[in-house]
Amino acid sequence: MANWLKNVLTRSKSPLQTNIEERSITTTPAMDAATFLLKQYGLESLSANVTARNAMGISTFFGCVKHISNVMASIPYTVYRDSGAEGSEKYYDHPAYYTLSTRFNENMSSFIARRALITNWLVYGWAVAEIRRDLFRNVVSIIPYASQDVTILHDDETDRYFFQIPSKRKNLSQDDVIFLRDLSFDGNVGHSIINWQCQTIKIDLLAKEFAQKYYEKGTFMGGMLETPDAGNDAEKAKIYKQRIIESLQGADGGGFGFTVLGPGVKWHNVGRPPVESQLMELFSKSSSDVAQMFNLPLSMIGDTSGDTSWGTGVEQMFIRVTNTVYAPIATQIEQEFNYKCFRKDEILAGIFTRHLFKSFLRGDLKSQGEYYAKMVTNGIYTIDEVRGFDDMKPLPGGVGARSYIQGAMMPLDIIDVVRLSENNKNGTGKESTSTES
Repeated sequence: MANWLKNVLTRSKSPLQTNIEERSITTTPAMDAATFLLKQYGLESLSANVTARNAMGISTFFGCVKHISNVMASIPYTVYRDSGAEGSEKYYDHPAYYTLSTRFNENMSSFIARRALITNWLVYGWAVAEIRRDLFRNVVSIIPYASQDVTILHDDETDRYFFQIPSKRKNLSQDDVIFLRDLSFDGNVGHSIINWQCQTIKIDLLAKEFAQKYYEKGTFMGGMLETPDAGNDAEKAKIYKQRIIESLQGADGGGFGFTVLGPGVKWHNVGRPPVESQLMELFSKSSSDVAQMFNLPLSMIGDTSGDTSWGTGVEQMFIRVTNTVYAPIATQIEQEFNYKCFRKDEILAGIFTRHLFKSFLRGDLKSQGEYYAKMVTNGIYTIDEVRGFDDMKPLPGGVGARSYIQGAMMPLDIIDVVRLSENNKNGTGKESTSTES
């Protein structure tokens, strides 16, 4: 082990982060909704350890993590250079351009590597990726690691962080890693959403285990069969029951979901019992709570039942999610990559990274067409630039490279000069009373 790491281990306290995957999160003994339900029906022996792995087993939790990580990894992300008055443009010649936009490392594309980083960040509260550089300190590859395999150490003397990856036999300093952090009070190491919301996740896990035990024990009752002669005779009751089952399954000329009852036999349908109603309500509330953890509407992960707002104001809902969920993640990624991947002189020269959200915020074809028309007629975009957004070639002869603007508009500070000039052309020398459209 390197001497510097020995010194860090000597001076530092215990590791800030241990193996989360194998560690269950303890909960308070307070009686929550799920525990009360289990106690009511004699299933209080059920228990659930809230870990990252079984939290990902919850469909809503998994759906939220998958949705956010897939969307963020799909947004174009690359290197730009600010040219001052000429605006910013993609910096194709920068060594990190290929790494960030195409290939993070020899085994991962940009999409796969960024999705792995964001997934670890969402589930564990922090994510780590190793930065590899060439002899000129240019970034040549970025390798993400599973958070459960990384131990974070803090050197109290130098106030620096170090990262141990035993499975790879690596010890990295904070300058050589991309370190993303979720919500925390001190900002040093992010805390997992599983830690913050362990009670809510525990309710969902207990409810699912309860449902499994509930139906496995045959507690569900679809109806009651009334017979004239079975009475208290258990054997006769079993015979009647078996005949009904065989009839429904196709024996004795039955099947197709119905059967013929004998004389005096009556079937009494039983509606949903209270325990099932409570169970369904618990499942519904749990899904809503998990979605709220990630600030996502349920419709964003495919749940179109109930009043999820799907189909009404979809574009505005997506814009809200972009501003409240995706943009904060993108901001942290950009600031971390800019600081760790570029030298100070490059940053001062206007080199930076950016997520291109514009392609994700396009409206429907009608709204998009109206937007482009306004931008062209006001001289903000050229026709060729608009064609380029849809991967179309420029118009021949440079016709589409010109900017256009409505002729009736003029600056306020020269409006008197323009009017006087027009009057002189008319030979009147007086102010014109006509109004141009």
